[in-house]
Amino acid sequence: ASRPPRSLSPSPIMQACTQSAAFAHTRVATTAKASKATRRVSTIVHASATEGANATRRQAVLSTAALSASLLTNAKPAHALSGFSVVKDTRDGYQFYYPVGWQEISVDGQDAVYKDVIEPLESVALNIYPTQRESLTDIGSPDEVANTLVGKALAVPGAQAKVLKTAQRKDKDDHLYYFLEYVTKSNQYERHALTIVTITQGKFYTLTTGSSERRWPKMKDRLQTVIDSFNVYY
Repeated sequence: ASRPPRSLSPSPIMQACTQSAAFAHTRVATTAKASKATRRVSTIVHASATEGANATRRQAVLSTAALSASLLTNAKPAHALSGFSVVKDTRDGYQFYYPVGWQEISVDGQDAVYKDVIEPLESVALNIYPTQRESLTDIGSPDEVANTLVGKALAVPGAQAKVLKTAQRKDKDDHLYYFLEYVTKSNQYERHALTIVTITQGKFYTLTTGSSERRWPKMKDRLQTVIDSFNVYY
């Protein structure tokens, strides 16, 4: 018989993850920069000065496969992938990409949130929590962590949730990451989501992105790029 997953411990992690899931399906009314923006570098790289947003996004999809391998191993890229912006936080030691056109919003309890202003389910949210764990392996396997997070934190209360896939990887500095793909469904929406988590220097990082199930075929390559680009470097 398989052993039960060890507790993720801090209930604030569960609380904030649930809050992150709840805001994901709300439409953005206004845009507000987070207070941490003063220490965060964000760079937008366009395919060309004359391309429209749709052409830029199409090129980003075509470029994803060719560049995904370098994203997995490069913790400090100097430039973002064409059609994406890069967020680099030097204090908390992380960076990730998000699609050009998404706007930063301020959400209580979230470290960084970027969201499409038209499609309410398309967003990326990063959360950082203190932890006494030294590694993800102290919590459990990718499947154990996925079942715990998706079942208790990453789905809004009352929603059905199903884990589709898990994986793990290490970056060049030997940081261990777990990857989760899952679907959540409520009476109001059905969302296809990706989450990546890691632990380093007493911090538990979760980065989650997703879209409606209807738009998943169109968005999945871009959202996978967001997940693959996430790295911590302390």
